[in-house]
This record gives sequence, structure tokens and C-alpha cells, in this order.
Amino acid sequence: MKIIVFFSGSGTNLKSIIDGQTKYDYEVIAAFTNNPQAGGIEFCHQHKIKLKIINHKNYQDREIFDQKIHAFLEEMSPDFVILAGFMRILGDSIISNWEGQIINIHPSLLPKYPGLNTHKRALDSGDKVHGTTIHYVTSELDCGPIIRQEQINIEPNDDENTLMERIKKIENLIYPEEISKLKI
Repeated sequence: MKIIVFFSGSGTNLKSIIDGQTKYDYEVIAAFTNNPQAGGIEFCHQHKIKLKIINHKNYQDREIFDQKIHAFLEEMSPDFVILAGFMRILGDSIISNWEGQIINIHPSLLPKYPGLNTHKRALDSGDKVHGTTIHYVTSELDCGPIIRQEQINIEPNDDENTLMERIKKIENLIYPEEISKLKI
């Protein structure tokens, strides 16, 4: 199975997915980022992963940005597009063209806390548990069918950073495993 990984930041999930190729049955044929400063770029270079960088800030028209992404996907022809800390909402045209082939990992127990600042929101609400959700991407933000969820207890001494780090560790373990179970 051929996948392309989309990322925007440090690339911790990207790294776990790239490393997972040796254990699981999938191949990272390319990566994509909208952030030319993303830390994950280095992982791509180290592992000789084809990388496409399209800075969204260079496009005032979102549709043109989405067309560039779509052209890249058409050229590479992946079985699945894996969002791993990709901090842009994909346009409807990309989602409809790749329906059922885009997977995301979100740091909350959806449907709770879609969008941003999930760790802070869980702490501010006094939640006892927090977690992560792997789901299919649909046109409605963080509302696609759930593939897998994992949760942890929120500890009394947790703050946003400790909670984020604990969730990242779980994500890094389960995301490559679930990717390997996807059916073409």
C-alpha cells in the first residue's frame, strides 16, 4: 500500500510513520507540507522521502492552493493520504476527489473537542480522561467515521505540555499500526 503523509510541524507522527515502514506493510512514497520551516522536513531528507512543499501563504486564493495539492496527489497516485499534524483544512474538492482515502489523527476523543487547543480544553473542562482519535476525513471538520480511539487518565499534575507529550507517545504507537490495517 502506497501512502503520502501530510504534515505542518515538528513531524513526530511523520517520523513514527516513516519508521513504521520497516515493521508494517505500507510504503511512504512521498510527503507534503504547507510549511517550508516544518521540522518534519529533516526526517524526509534523512530517509530520502520525496517531499513536496507548497507554502499556503503564497496563495491568496485557496482554490489554487488546493489545485496544486490535487495535482501532486494525481501525479503520485497514493492509495491513502495520511494527515499527521497537517494544520490546514483541506478544501471540499480535495476531500471529494479522495473520499475514503484521507485519514487523520486528532488529539481528542472525538466528537469531543474538534479543532484546535484540545489539551487545554480538556484540562479547562476538568475531564478525567483525554485521548486521540484516528478517523476518515470528511468535509465536516473532525467528524468523519472513527477508525480507532485510545485514552489516558488525566493526572493531577498534567498541564497542556505534559498532556500533549503523553498523547503524542500514544499517537506515535497506534498510527503506523492502524495505517497498516487500511484496505485499498
